[in-house]
Amino acid sequence: MKKILLPAVILLLSISGLFYYFQQDIPGKPGQVDSVLSAIGEDSENEALGQTPAEKEAAAKAAAEREAAEKEAKLREARAILENQRKEALGEFYVPLPPLGQERQLETVKAKALYVTAYVAGFDFDENDVNYYAEYIRAISGQSGKSTDTSRLGDVNKLEKALAICESTEINALVIDVKNDSGMVAWDSDIGIINQIKSNWSKPLKNYKKLMDYLDKKEIYTIARVVAFKDPYFAKQQSAHAIQLKAGGVYKDRSGMAWVNPFDEYVWKYLVAVSQEAALRGFDEIQMDYVRFPDGAKSYNPITEFPGRDGRDKDEGIEDFLKYANEALEPYQVHLSADVFGVITHTWDDKPEDIGQTWRKIANQTDYICPMIYPSHYNAGFYGYAVPDQNPYGVSRKAVMEGIEQSAAEMKPAILRPWFQSFTATWVKGYISYNAKAISDQIVAAAELGVDEYILWNVSNNYDPMIFFYQKRIDSGIRKSGEDILGRTAETALKKYLDAAKNKRYNTLYLLTPMAEREADYDAYASTLGQAPRSLKSFQILSITSVEGGIGTALVKETYVSGNTVEEPVEANYQIILENQVYKVMPAMKQ
Repeated sequence: MKKILLPAVILLLSISGLFYYFQQDIPGKPGQVDSVLSAIGEDSENEALGQTPAEKEAAAKAAAEREAAEKEAKLREARAILENQRKEALGEFYVPLPPLGQERQLETVKAKALYVTAYVAGFDFDENDVNYYAEYIRAISGQSGKSTDTSRLGDVNKLEKALAICESTEINALVIDVKNDSGMVAWDSDIGIINQIKSNWSKPLKNYKKLMDYLDKKEIYTIARVVAFKDPYFAKQQSAHAIQLKAGGVYKDRSGMAWVNPFDEYVWKYLVAVSQEAALRGFDEIQMDYVRFPDGAKSYNPITEFPGRDGRDKDEGIEDFLKYANEALEPYQVHLSADVFGVITHTWDDKPEDIGQTWRKIANQTDYICPMIYPSHYNAGFYGYAVPDQNPYGVSRKAVMEGIEQSAAEMKPAILRPWFQSFTATWVKGYISYNAKAISDQIVAAAELGVDEYILWNVSNNYDPMIFFYQKRIDSGIRKSGEDILGRTAETALKKYLDAAKNKRYNTLYLLTPMAEREADYDAYASTLGQAPRSLKSFQILSITSVEGGIGTALVKETYVSGNTVEEPVEANYQIILENQVYKVMPAMKQ
């Protein structure tokens, strides 16, 4: 997780609590007035007392132990003061900090994950059945060379199969619902607001500890899926915090479902509390799903209002929420990730969707960004495919490329970890069956681009173990000499840059300009370009060198227009460099 400050209220409480504590003289604590030197004892005093070297060493050791015990006692009392202050400040959203001495190490792995519902994760499981199914997988995949035993397959439940896939394939992580699409929290909770509104009444993951202990033992990375703003239960129980209709009442989407208001900090506190509790119970990562506004914004924008918006764009509200969540989770040492629509790799500045998802604004506030690039979810003609669902490899390759390009323009972006389709979309006209080959085609496409993390989505939690034996199909030579990770040559990148300058496509220029040569903030960069007194009218690439050592040069003849005046053509030198494996173009230098 990015190391940033705690939320202001917690930070102030921490400082005030510790300051208060260390200014106090606590009655009944031994050695309160002794300094470290007096506890250890100076050599002159020891000599005066006639102590032997061994006695001096023993005295020093005892003094050091006493000092350590006193410091620990002070720290625990300071923590108690802080926790009391946090309880008072956070009220119904209070979640304790990790216990002293039990602070966890932040774990980072290259996660290859399966999605598991809380219902399935709540199944009881027998390790013997897990091991049996793992051996079955090794047999059918040719790993073990043993005959295939199918006699007990009917006795193995979905959770046991998922755990066996973790045991016998490259899958090393699970995404588990902690708060689902209906707003239901999966387990017994110690959080006041959850017990107040009873948002955990079903408790499918009531016996979570057995599973979490097993996953910890097997070193399986755990991701808590927390559905954020699609929460019909909370919207009903706390209707003042739902999206409001201007005419009065609560807005409901086309499915008749109410959403909570993403600008509302009361909602933020609720989501953070759920996430903090998940961290305390052992999850390595918190994944915010539905971290957006409802789709269909054109129809509801005129009739709705969002208390707390304060003039912000929707994507600014989502950005602010993720910043808040990141800060609040910092003491819990968990990663933060966000799921986004697949189309967000392709769009810019939350347009035309207007759902609050802009790639850079989310990638700059999280550790992982997870686009849901399911081929079945793209409209006909997208990426040039009449039926995108029929092209799992091609759709995934193009979407991942777009995500790579957007992230390559940011200083410290989130790691790209895509969701892949692991289901057959029978509702799509012209759909194909998503068997092991079709599903793994998506993984292959990403792997060829250097993206080696992914999550598979199947709402029924049915996963064919043969999906994960695709490695021989990866084309290690797909990237040709002289191409960047996006398959562009230096000349292709330069022409794209010049075309964008000519047509004032500022977002393309932002992506193609080295970070050191422009403002980090896109809005500031676009404003600067928009105020330029002259613009490029035409260009001709005269020469270009090959890129060696990551740097190439080009000579371009350019014609500029200033107002209504067309200037005389000039020649300019350009540099083309590799930055984050993507060709970038240095601004022109006139001859």
